[in-house]
Amino acid sequence: MTYPENNEKNRLELAVKILSSWSREDLEDYIIREFNADYRDGLGCFEEHWDVFKDDFKWSEELRASMKKDCPNPGCHCGACEKKDSDIEDWQIEDALYGRR
Repeated sequence: MTYPENNEKNRLELAVKILSSWSREDLEDYIIREFNADYRDGLGCFEEHWDVFKDDFKWSEELRASMKKDCPNPGCHCGACEKKDSDIEDWQIEDALYGRR
């Protein structure tokens, strides 16, 4: 079987024809899976998207509870690295995050 040339125009036409046959639910499911995978793999800039949309939606109680305001790592609200009562100084955290300068 012969194939058309794999160029921008032909890829776009193929994608449009395939997607035009999908239902809205199929499209939403596909996009949600892709965003989830990109966020998991670090490709979708979870933090950047969060900053844009954090005030636009009503978030679940579970998601809001997972945000820690006192996390010592800038930009991180995961709670996993929450500072315990220990001898770790701020400069040690910065060295661990950014390396020695």
